[in-house]
Amino acid sequence: MSSNNLKLSIFLCLSMCLGIGILRFSYTALLPGTREAFAWTAGFASILGSANLLGYLMGAFTAMRLPQDKSMALYIQMAAIAGMFSLMCCAFSDFPKVWYIFWRVISGISGGLLMILSPSVVAQCCDVQDRFKINFIGFSGIGLGVLLATLFLPYLDQIAIQTAWLILCSFALIICICLSLLLQQFKPHLSDQSASTPVKVTLNSLFYSLLIVYACSAFAYIPHSLFWIDYLSHELKLSLFWINLNWILYGLGSALGAFSAYILARKYGNFTTLKILYSLYILAIFIAVFTSSPLLTFASSFFTGMLNPAVVFLTSYTILQLYGLAYKKLWSIATLCFASVQLLGGLSFSSLQHFGVTYHQQFLLAALVLLLGTLQLAWHTRIHRYNSSKQID
Repeated sequence: MSSNNLKLSIFLCLSMCLGIGILRFSYTALLPGTREAFAWTAGFASILGSANLLGYLMGAFTAMRLPQDKSMALYIQMAAIAGMFSLMCCAFSDFPKVWYIFWRVISGISGGLLMILSPSVVAQCCDVQDRFKINFIGFSGIGLGVLLATLFLPYLDQIAIQTAWLILCSFALIICICLSLLLQQFKPHLSDQSASTPVKVTLNSLFYSLLIVYACSAFAYIPHSLFWIDYLSHELKLSLFWINLNWILYGLGSALGAFSAYILARKYGNFTTLKILYSLYILAIFIAVFTSSPLLTFASSFFTGMLNPAVVFLTSYTILQLYGLAYKKLWSIATLCFASVQLLGGLSFSSLQHFGVTYHQQFLLAALVLLLGTLQLAWHTRIHRYNSSKQID
């Protein structure tokens, strides 16, 4: 791998680590301890989760409207710094509730901007034949961020929750510095690209099919991404040790997500692999209903952790392969759809909890929605007789 490709891989990996792994999933990991330390009710904790989803939607919408030129570097830096401050400002108790809501929205906005702008920078700065490997390494950063959020979980009964938030803030600060240094290397190439004429593309039903199943996955992963640790703690009454083990398995799965998609896509092609991954995703959500064996809970933790970054990576790369220079706009649309359904899903599941719908029933609903999305993807790829093996360079 050339020096430029290595820098691009590290840049994308750090962006995904911060934008999704830390700014998004660290809240799930720290939620039980923060609720107890800050005396938050379950309802307010759920509102904060929805605030983050709203911010992600706002960030995706903003990113779609930004120019595809060297200014992207500045917005990435601003997003990373704002995300770092959001972690620091959530570390302190006894502030008004609106304080935490505001900073969770900022955290979401930062994540949305990083999710769209960073892969767009990579798409403009690397050769076509290098995109698959760079994106695979880069999107592995989602899992790396989740793992970072798990490092101190075994010690949460020994350290203050404030310290845990500040540790994450320190990780974010280091990432901000690294991103700023790396972006200086890419600005000249982005300047060259700024004069490029926008490419008009014709979208077919395959793109919309991808969009639908991707949006369904946004709805389906809400129970695990927002409430999984809370479910293990308050519903299953697991001890801190077993909660930590489940979350560590979730983090390990996340770290392997992009790699698993990479291996399968090289062998079976993009669309066949997506159908395999989504089918496994349905099963991973569904088995959370069964609590008779801890192995099923472990499996649900590991595979839901693995499959979310796997489908995000492969969906992003498939759009890049199909539509080239139109990638930023189309990936923005996909992320906007994901974020919109994610927000609606978060509000829906919070409402279901309010009306007494159990976690098990929520898992069933999530699996059913993803099943419908996967079936329509299988139908459209069958109609088009799409040879997905041509997708991989």
